[in-house]
Amino acid sequence: MRQITRNKLDKITGLIVFSVAMFWLVVGYFVVPILFSSLPSKLAGETAGTLFEFSSLMLLVVLIMLTGLYVGLDLSIRHIKSLLMALLLVCILRFWVAPWMVEIKQAYPKGLTPVSPDWGLFSSLHGVYQLLYLVVILLLFIWGLRLIFLSSRPLHEREVK
Repeated sequence: MRQITRNKLDKITGLIVFSVAMFWLVVGYFVVPILFSSLPSKLAGETAGTLFEFSSLMLLVVLIMLTGLYVGLDLSIRHIKSLLMALLLVCILRFWVAPWMVEIKQAYPKGLTPVSPDWGLFSSLHGVYQLLYLVVILLLFIWGLRLIFLSSRPLHEREVK
């Protein structure tokens, strides 16, 4: 009975993780570029910031719940290391990089431009954000797909990393 329950749990978890990764992919790589091509830069940036704020909060809640679930099942860290790495990176993005970027932007009420003194720092932080955002998406896609496709194999044959 535990075998069936664990297989179903892994498949459902994989679908949830894959869906959240797809949501992040759509927001970051489809919606935000459309915003910047359709709206004034300052308004597009504010709207994108709101979208990233919401999506990171949603992902943080999902990752914390999944971590609690899997820790409650007494799984070793190696079974959820991608989940824990994604959780750590989302926390870094949400509680360190994003607030720092917001603080820089608030110093320029008319908008941050390439001639602004803090443009270099903001651009560097933006690059770090983009890189970590992509890494989180990849971690979630890989972990989610592994759970989906490996969950049909017997537990003793699986090695989810």
